[in-house]
Amino acid sequence: MRRFWAAERFTGFGRDPFSPSRKPPLSTTVSGSRKADIKAALRAECPKVAGVYGMLDASGRLIYVGKSKSLRTRLLSYFSPKVAREKPGAILRETKSLIWERQPSEFAALLRELYLIRTWRPRWNVKDQPRSRLPSFVCLGRGPARQLFVTTAPPKPAIAFGPFYAQGRLNRAVETLNHHYLLRDCNGTQPLRFPDQPELFPEPRRAGCLRFELESCLGPCAGGCSRRRYASQARKALRFLEGNDDAPLDALHERMSRAAMERRFETAARLRDRLSDVEWFAGRLSSLRAARENFNFIYPMESGAGREIWYLVSRGCVAAAVHSPSDRRRLAPARRVISEWHAVGRLDGFAIIDQHPTISLLSHWFRTRPEELDRVIPIADAFALCGGETVAAS
Repeated sequence: MRRFWAAERFTGFGRDPFSPSRKPPLSTTVSGSRKADIKAALRAECPKVAGVYGMLDASGRLIYVGKSKSLRTRLLSYFSPKVAREKPGAILRETKSLIWERQPSEFAALLRELYLIRTWRPRWNVKDQPRSRLPSFVCLGRGPARQLFVTTAPPKPAIAFGPFYAQGRLNRAVETLNHHYLLRDCNGTQPLRFPDQPELFPEPRRAGCLRFELESCLGPCAGGCSRRRYASQARKALRFLEGNDDAPLDALHERMSRAAMERRFETAARLRDRLSDVEWFAGRLSSLRAARENFNFIYPMESGAGREIWYLVSRGCVAAAVHSPSDRRRLAPARRVISEWHAVGRLDGFAIIDQHPTISLLSHWFRTRPEELDRVIPIADAFALCGGETVAAS
C-alpha cells in the first residue's frame, strides 16, 4: 500500500471545477521542523474563513484533506492535547507542512473537499484503502441472462443506479435481490444454455453452482428456464430498482415473521438482517431518484463583497458554477449556459458529474438544511434574470 503512495507527490491542489473562474485558487503553505513552528505560523497567517486544507508528510505527499467554516480554528484544534491520542493527533505526527485555500462559503468548501479527495485520494481520508471509497453502482446487465451486480465502473450496456458508498451493505442487498428474483450471480465466463436454444451436438447440462439445486436461481447455465422466463424476472428486478415493485421487501418480511412464529429464531435473525439491507438499499434508491427528479435549479450562494455564485444543479448534481447575472461584467457565461439549459431542458457537456458525483452531498445538504430549498431559483426565473423573456404561467 505504501508503494502505491510513493509516486503520489503533491504538486498543489490544482484547478477548481466548481468555481466560476476555473483558475486554481490562491493557497498558502506553512512548514516547520517542529510542531511549535507550524502552530505559530498558523496563528500568524491562517484566517478565520471557510476553506479547505491539506497536510503533507516529510516526503511531500498529501496525506489528508479537510474543510472547515473557520480554517484557523479547525487547524489549531489539531494541536490540542485532548486529541493527541486520536486520529487528528496521529495525522499531525506525520505532518511536516500545511496548505490551505479560502473558499467563498461552507458549501463551496464541501464541493472542493469532495473534488480533492476524489482526485488525490489521501491516505488518511480513506483509512489506508485508497480505492475503497470509490462510488459503487448497482447494474442490471451483462449478456442474455441479465443479473444484478455491483461495480465502480458501470459498463455501457448495463443499466446503472447510484452512487453508493456502503459497499458491504450494498453487496448483501444485491445478493439477496438476485436470490429473490432467481437471477444468476456467476461471472461472464459461465456458459449459458437455454432449453429453447438449439444445439447441434447437445451435451449433458450441469449447473455451475448449487443455487439451481437450492431453487434460488432459474439455472440458465443448465437449461433450467427459457429466455422469456428469465427476461421476465430481470424486468421485475428493474421494476424494483425503479421504485415500482416492493415484492422483495414483502417476501422477506413474510418469511421472517413465519420463521419467528415457528420458533426458528436463527433463521428469523438472518432474514431480519437481509430485510434491513434491502430496506436500506430501497431507501437510498428512493432518495437518489427524488434528487434526480426534483433537484434541477440554480442554487445561489454569497461569495463576499456583495456578489453571488450560481451553482447549476442538474439531475441532483452540481454541473457547473457561474457568476450571478448581478455581476454585469461577468454576465455572458451565465446567460449562455442558462439560455441553453432553458431552451434544451438539460445541461450537456459537463464531465465533472460523472467524475465527481455530488448527488449524495447535495441530498445530505438539503436534507439537513431544508430551509435552503426556499432560496433556489427555478430555471425559467434564472433565464429571466439573465435577460431572457419570462415564461408565462399556463
